[in-house]
Amino acid sequence: MGCGLRKLEDPDDSSPGKIFSTLKRPQVETKTESAYEYVLLDFTLEASSNPEVIKISSVLDITSKVEEYYSKGYVVGAIHPILLPIGHRRNFPASHMYRVVLSRLKLSQKHAAPRGQRHPRLVIEECPLTHETLTNEVVKELLEKVNEAAKRGKKFVGFVTQHFPQPKACNGTSTDGNAELESTLGRRHREPRRRISDEDYKNWNERSLCGHSSESGNEEEMQAESGLLQDADFQFGKEVSSVKPQEGDDKLYTVFNVFDDDSTCWTYHEGILSVKVTRKGPVISTLEADWLELTTFYYKQGLSLTDSFVHWETSKGDYLPKSLEGIFIYEEEGAGVPGSNRKGNDAIVVEQWTVIEGCEIKTDYGPLLHTLAEFGWLLTCVLPTPIVRHDSEGNLATKQVVFLQRPVIWNSAVQTPETSACLQPNFLLTVSSDN
Repeated sequence: MGCGLRKLEDPDDSSPGKIFSTLKRPQVETKTESAYEYVLLDFTLEASSNPEVIKISSVLDITSKVEEYYSKGYVVGAIHPILLPIGHRRNFPASHMYRVVLSRLKLSQKHAAPRGQRHPRLVIEECPLTHETLTNEVVKELLEKVNEAAKRGKKFVGFVTQHFPQPKACNGTSTDGNAELESTLGRRHREPRRRISDEDYKNWNERSLCGHSSESGNEEEMQAESGLLQDADFQFGKEVSSVKPQEGDDKLYTVFNVFDDDSTCWTYHEGILSVKVTRKGPVISTLEADWLELTTFYYKQGLSLTDSFVHWETSKGDYLPKSLEGIFIYEEEGAGVPGSNRKGNDAIVVEQWTVIEGCEIKTDYGPLLHTLAEFGWLLTCVLPTPIVRHDSEGNLATKQVVFLQRPVIWNSAVQTPETSACLQPNFLLTVSSDN
């Protein structure tokens, strides 16, 4: 595209997050008629010593846990695993944790809640899987069923996979002989790690960047003191054998916000999700994607990005760099041709390092999300990635990609990816870690 991400010039210039947008910073920070309030809830399938993490026995239990928030006008906008349960990581405590993002419009005296406003309820349904592996083709088949349900007042939130863990406490050990590694990765430290704050957000740097994300050089991004982060599936330079998932261990659920009437219907469309990856052995160590180019066309049509899917698992011996093709799922509200009589959306894409100590999330996208909420930005999708590191303190760090959108408020429509990628400045959030 003619422009690229800068290389980190200083080893101390670590960035827990990067932000790319179709807008310039002053436009991003312009207040609109709408603002949001967010609540972030963390759940675990295991016993947790962290009182802030809610224990559940199944993903289905989340519905009863959020009823109180729904009565206050919040709705679930995204549910995603904290750490993808791939290979040996299935035994990590964080791989059994889920983040639930709830939002509601922030009401003011000028804009009171409309009378007779519909309040949905959260419904999570199990999807019987007739295939051993969840592939793009299987997701497309499931999307047809989602579209049928959407005609009956079911607004799609996303798909959630549940892996059933071996019973143990968050700071306990497993029975598969990997206690030493889990203990190292799950160590907790008294010295607090700073979250990304509002002040950090204000210090982001404006740069002419493509909406192109690359993991190259990410070992420079996330550093702990003088030690480079090591991949969490490698211990002392030696590959840890992957744990083969047992048949029947995984279940797939579909999440809906359900309205009692069917006066509004939604249609869901698939879009291309292409990610270039390189591997260190069987482990994906870097990824590269042009997030804005992949999504801006659909945002311009007024569609909302709702969910994403990538099959990250690799065949044995297939360790060469390659492109993985996944699926973005977009929502069209109402009937008709996509984009007709509909306002386009602007977008923000955040690549975020989420740092975890045991069952406690120390650094995440939460503070940035609360800041952007004041400017009317709505989180609609979080894509967990298999990029995982651990630092010299034993803390896990995993890369997540967060997608936010807001209706266009400028005279000019959302630009095409070819135009916005290089002519319109995007942003890179650079935050120095406390290390």
